[in-house]
Amino acid sequence: MNTSLRVYETDTPQHKLYSDMHRNQTLDYVLDKKEKYSSLNNKKMYMKDALAALDTFVDPSDPDLDEENSIHAYQTAERIRRIHPLNKELQLVGLIHDLGKVLFTFGEPDWAVVGDTYVVGCDFPKSIVYYETMKENSDFDKYDKNGIYSEKCGLENLNISFGHDEYLYQVLKQNEGKHKISKPNLDVIRYHSFYPWHTSGEYKQFMRDGDQVILKNVNYFNNFDLYSKEDSPDISDEIKEYYSQILDEYFPEILQW
Repeated sequence: MNTSLRVYETDTPQHKLYSDMHRNQTLDYVLDKKEKYSSLNNKKMYMKDALAALDTFVDPSDPDLDEENSIHAYQTAERIRRIHPLNKELQLVGLIHDLGKVLFTFGEPDWAVVGDTYVVGCDFPKSIVYYETMKENSDFDKYDKNGIYSEKCGLENLNISFGHDEYLYQVLKQNEGKHKISKPNLDVIRYHSFYPWHTSGEYKQFMRDGDQVILKNVNYFNNFDLYSKEDSPDISDEIKEYYSQILDEYFPEILQW
């Protein structure tokens, strides 16, 4: 494992972003955001348009990236293609997994778009990045370990801090029939930033039948997502054309966002 990745230090842009996130992302805030975006009435665009939008976005939460997010999309997809040259769907998931970050074009602050996610409505585990700043959250110490949830309630019933993961999941779920992404890969998109769960082992008491498979799939995908940041940022026209054709195949229709 490369221990030089995901090193979070104080007095950095990442520290400031997470401080803002942890102060503002309460249970009430998350419920409000989920309601706001449940209708998907922002705009209509093709998946290619969302990819192009990230040509101008650099993720301020990530200490390992200073490239446009669209570059990271291709890097992840290419890592997958090297190991799975025939699995076009998984390659495409690598390409699109972060495209929910188009939230920034709707005026959302960065701390409501990017960063590791965590459950609201229960105790905040100490494995959360910059845990000390969670004390600024008005829900801090308000709930016990299970909070408003019951054991084995299932991942899908948890309220997770709002950001690009949940947003893109809802876009794909509500545009069912307009794309060819399967349910297992929708779950990978939904939970790929949920580091306290998939990497630190938190929230296991909420898992039920089927969630273990999601965990396995997310952790497998994370190997490509995380370590692709070490790869060259030079993306050739040939690579872009390859994925352009796959996008046309899997996303032939315009989507409601």
